[in-house]
Formats: sequence, C-alpha cells, structure tokens
Amino acid sequence: MLDDKLSILQVVGYQNSGKTTLIEKLCQLAECEGLKLGCFKHHGHGGTPDRLFKEKDTDRYIQAGAYAAGVEGEGEFHFSMQDFTLEQLLNMCQHLPLDAVLIEGYKQAPYRKIVCVKNEEELIDLSTLSNIQAAIYFSQEDPLTENYPFPVFSAFDKRGMTFAFHLLKGGGTF
Repeated sequence: MLDDKLSILQVVGYQNSGKTTLIEKLCQLAECEGLKLGCFKHHGHGGTPDRLFKEKDTDRYIQAGAYAAGVEGEGEFHFSMQDFTLEQLLNMCQHLPLDAVLIEGYKQAPYRKIVCVKNEEELIDLSTLSNIQAAIYFSQEDPLTENYPFPVFSAFDKRGMTFAFHLLKGGGTF
C-alpha cells in the first residue's frame, strides 16, 4: 500500500474538457512554491501511446522483448516498462524526491479527484465517480444549475485553482 506522505490528486474528465490545462496551471503554481511534482497521464484513447524513445536504441530494446528500458543524458532519465500499473507507478514514486503526484485520467482509481467538464451533461455523467473533491467547468456560456455534493467552480474563477492546489499540497477540503 502507498505511503501517506505523498499527496496524490487525479484530474479526470472527457477528452478536451480542460484536464491538461488545469494540470499545466497546477504545475506552474507548484514550481513557484518549490514543490517537486510528478505528473502522469493515462492514455485513454485505445491502443498504446507513441513511445517516447521512438526509433531510438531503447525502443529497439522494448521491441526486442525487454521488460524495461531507459536512457540518461545531461541528468535527464527516460524510462519505459511493459505492463506497468498505476499502483506500481505510484509505489515507484514513493522512492523519488516528489512532494505530490498529479494523475491525468484513470477515472476508476480511488484517489482524490478534480473533475473537469465542458457542460453539465458531462458532470452529471461523471458525478458517480469515487472520491470527487470538486469539479471545474470550462464553459463561459453554460453555468451549471444542479446541486452536487462537492464544490463546482468555473475555470475562470481563481477559487477553483486555489482549491485544487490546496488539495495537491495534501490539504483536505476547506
């Protein structure tokens, strides 16, 4: 099981709902505060994602059957491993000098979640996910009207970003 010292926050939603935009903003805030943040994305579009090492020796190793491969240069390390689960990734993060981990996707995972949506229909559909802490909607035209058991923020309201960043730093709801 995971050590409680590492703060984990998921950002979930459908395609083009603002997940990556939110994560970018959270990364910028973390950098300003000197937090070391790990960000990982679930490739939810079917099939395997493009390899980071495309047409490099490490890709050739993986294609030849290596279970794991990596390359380091100028202090930067790129790593690839076959059959890696979210739990294995998070367990590995326990050994890295990270303050928090942001996960994009893995909707069914049990960690605290911020849900990003374009409209109320998406929020109604996703509101049954576990451990939702808040929702952020990225539409200026369609204000949400339903009541939810978690706070709902407009992406154009600073309070949503402040709330999400507080969660990322390991805080509870406020």
